[in-house]
Amino acid sequence: MSHRPLSALAALVLSLSLAACGGGGSSSGGGGTVPPNSPTVTISPSSLAFSGPGAAAQTFTVSSSLGNVPAPTVDLLGCAPVASLSTTSATLPATYTVTPQGNGSCTVVVTVNHQSSSLGITVGGASSPALGSISPVSVFVGGTAGSVTVSASSGNLIPDATSCSGIAAVGGSGGPSPQTFTIAGVSPGTCTLVIADGASSTTASITVSANPSGANALTITPSTLTFASPNAGAQHTTLNFTGNVGTVAFNEDDCIGNTGRPKIAFFTLTNVPPGQPATLPQDVTVTPYGTPGTSGLSCSIIFTSSVGATQVVLTVFIQ
Repeated sequence: MSHRPLSALAALVLSLSLAACGGGGSSSGGGGTVPPNSPTVTISPSSLAFSGPGAAAQTFTVSSSLGNVPAPTVDLLGCAPVASLSTTSATLPATYTVTPQGNGSCTVVVTVNHQSSSLGITVGGASSPALGSISPVSVFVGGTAGSVTVSASSGNLIPDATSCSGIAAVGGSGGPSPQTFTIAGVSPGTCTLVIADGASSTTASITVSANPSGANALTITPSTLTFASPNAGAQHTTLNFTGNVGTVAFNEDDCIGNTGRPKIAFFTLTNVPPGQPATLPQDVTVTPYGTPGTSGLSCSIIFTSSVGATQVVLTVFIQ
């Protein structure tokens, strides 16, 4: 397998032979529609404040619009040195007890059926800067990835995408402000991305729809690749199609340094020399350049069909 980057100027390098490929579908294309009425999860109260580590324990209640459902998934963002959490409830509504452990602040994220809510905890008067609201994000399966950028005056931003498992791939591990998180559709549905900074948090509602391109469409699975570092090993994704997509062009300028940005990553086709025609489905290998200073950056590789102006976007994120 060659690890030389393909030329972004070779517009028709993927010359497809549809007779050989047939018209098989791809599960990444998705199907169905977004549920019209998604369930909600509610936390009451929405925050707890303690005078210090020796203060009395307090409680909060979690409920769901679905009524009596199994206990939710609970994530503690930065709470290990600040507070502990306990409950005896196995279903919702449920009461949780919070016991302060040390001065500081943290966030509890509760997830039920792809929807999340959060609760801020403050011990000893520690303050957390307020985070601004995030606009809803709408993407479709195999389509262009969306993104959200969050800023804070201090602290570290921590994302929680538990509710998006199976619906959207969220790229970005968080860190000092500002932070950008990419969002790529996996299957139709709705979910909630929570981003916390101490006891302050903000949420983004994410809606993923089926690919609107109809019978003729490109698909790429997965549509987001997250690398642990600029020197991480190569990863793979699969470029496929449904119906008739003609010839396929690509543009990787955003990733290979042709737009004034650092060189982040390049792609090759497994067992296909650069510049040679290929048929779909095709295994795509993505390799980071190892460029210093690219941690926290993302870029996009765009594959475009000559039929119906359909395209898919592969998002590459370096942690």
